[in-house]
Amino acid sequence: MNKYQTSISTYHEYIFEAICALRFGLAHFENGKFVPADIGSDQSMLSAELNCRYSFLMISNSLEAAANALLLSLSLDTAYYEELERTSTLVKFKLFCDFSGKRLDQGDIKFGRIKELISCRNEFVHPKPLKAFYRIDDLTSDTRFEIKSTRNRNYPIYFSEIKPSHVLTALEDTLIFISWVCFDICKLDIQDGALRLGFGSYGSTGDIDFIGENYEIKFDRRTFGQL
Repeated sequence: MNKYQTSISTYHEYIFEAICALRFGLAHFENGKFVPADIGSDQSMLSAELNCRYSFLMISNSLEAAANALLLSLSLDTAYYEELERTSTLVKFKLFCDFSGKRLDQGDIKFGRIKELISCRNEFVHPKPLKAFYRIDDLTSDTRFEIKSTRNRNYPIYFSEIKPSHVLTALEDTLIFISWVCFDICKLDIQDGALRLGFGSYGSTGDIDFIGENYEIKFDRRTFGQL
C-alpha cells in the first residue's frame, strides 16, 4: 500500500469549513424567512442556527491553527515550540511578530475585536451553567435572554444566541486580523504567508466570494493567497 503525506488541521482547513457551514446556514436562514409564522417552528431556521454556531466555533479554531502554523514556520527547536504552543492564541501572534522583528500593536482596534471573539469562544468551550432571565417577544414569540455580551461587537456570552450577523462579523474580523499580522505588520509575501498559514497548502475561495457578493462584504482574501 502506497503511503502519502499531506497537511492536516491547518488554518485553511478550519476556515474553509467555517465558510462552507456559514453559507449553508445563511441559505437556510433566508429560506426560513418565507415560512408563515402561524405554522410554528421550521427546520430551515433550526438548520440555519446550527450551521452558523458551528461556523463561529470553526472561525475561532482557525485563529488558533493560524497562530500555531506561523510559529511552526519559524523552525524553532521542538521543545521550545512546544513550550510556546501552550501560550494563549494572541500571545502566539505577538511572539511571531517579535521573532520577525516587528511589533504587534495591542491597542489597535483589530486586536481588540479578535480579543472579543476569543473571549466569547472561551465562554463556549468552557461553559459555566448559570440562571438567566428571559422574556417572550410579543410579536415573534421568540425567547429573549437577558445575558451579557461583549462590549464592541456585541457577541452574546451564550452559545445559542449566536446569530448569522455575529458569524459574518467574526469571519470578517478574523480575515482582517490575520492578514494584518502577516502582511501589514510582518510584511510577508502573500503567497508565502498563505502557505505558512496552511502549513504548505491552501485552497479556493468560492464560498467566501459568494457570501461577500450576497451580503455586500469585501472580505480580505490575502490569507488565501489572493488580493
